[in-house]
Amino acid sequence: MRQPPTVALVGVHGHGRWHLSRVAELERAGRLRLVAVADPRPPEPGALPSGVARHDTLDALLAAPGGPPDITLIATPTPTHFALAEAALRAGSDVLLEKPPVTGLAQLEELRKTAARTGRLVQVGFQSLGSAALPLLRTLVAAGAIGEVTGVGAAGAWCRPESYWQRAPWAGKRWLSDGVPALDGALTNPFAHAIVTALAVLGEDAMARIPAKTELELFHANPVEADDTSAVRIELPDAPPILVAVSVCAPQPTQIDPWVRVQGTEGEAVFHYTTGHLSITGSGSGSGVGSGVEELDQTFPEADLLANLLDHRERPDEVPLMVPLEDTTGFTAVLEAVRDAPEPRAIGEQYVSKEDFQVGRATTVRGIVDLVQSCARGQKLFSEAGAPWALQEH
Repeated sequence: MRQPPTVALVGVHGHGRWHLSRVAELERAGRLRLVAVADPRPPEPGALPSGVARHDTLDALLAAPGGPPDITLIATPTPTHFALAEAALRAGSDVLLEKPPVTGLAQLEELRKTAARTGRLVQVGFQSLGSAALPLLRTLVAAGAIGEVTGVGAAGAWCRPESYWQRAPWAGKRWLSDGVPALDGALTNPFAHAIVTALAVLGEDAMARIPAKTELELFHANPVEADDTSAVRIELPDAPPILVAVSVCAPQPTQIDPWVRVQGTEGEAVFHYTTGHLSITGSGSGSGVGSGVEELDQTFPEADLLANLLDHRERPDEVPLMVPLEDTTGFTAVLEAVRDAPEPRAIGEQYVSKEDFQVGRATTVRGIVDLVQSCARGQKLFSEAGAPWALQEH
């Protein structure tokens, strides 16, 4: 009987805890075998099953007896992704790499070359792209369910307390002290899925292309280096524009989960990627959603990206990877634009409040929930929407 593939996890804290839980489920199902973890900080007592080796570094894990694992999961801070993924690929391991995959296009291309040279696989951990809603949405839009697409908008507004910016040494940083990009801003970390999902609704070709133009408005209300309230307009060749407006400075009672909206000449489609809920309203004749006014209102399951990687390894001709590295090119180009942009501007104190919520004390921007949604729907940056703090000079 063939043994299940061996798996190692790099980074057992933070999002790594979720990976440990998911790995345990797949191990119980006989799909894999967790053999080792790597993290300079020991895991919490009882977090690891007996027999799982622990190492301080990935290099030590890869050099341990038994050889490299078949699959390496990397759930570490973004600045470490490139070097760790390179090491795992060179050692002969396939990789599931958390988002954002790397800190720029040069790293993305180098990692792609390494994967091709070694013949190994890289799946990127954009979970929203595993939703069954996405292929259906693309099919229906292509069939004319909402007419001709005129634009894509994405909005999100979460409440993040002051403790969020103290969760790690790199929290709220744009750059580390050694000049390495940290990129812990709203667009490139908590709402990275909004960007990649907005690209994804236009198809794989849009995901794999570098935008012709990227316009950014980066702001912060918290005393941090990175952006916490931001908007970006993405223009691709021969494609409708994308406008993403997000903030982590919403009051907790009125915060909204992010959504991506595809606007057409005869209707719209709205996808809430954290819940998998898709709604389509339109009058296009070709969608097959229904008769008369076309409608769809349904919640779809989200495939597990590690399970998809396992399936692809077993049946590569039948099961494609859901998030191959090249499909993150468009996102990484936007991330690079954020990385190289001027410093985010501070939002004036007269537009900001500090409030106590269930999650803790948090900084909020007045009216931000309505603003990000209005910008996404109207294809407007903050300044174009008339936000007073976005109109002020530096």
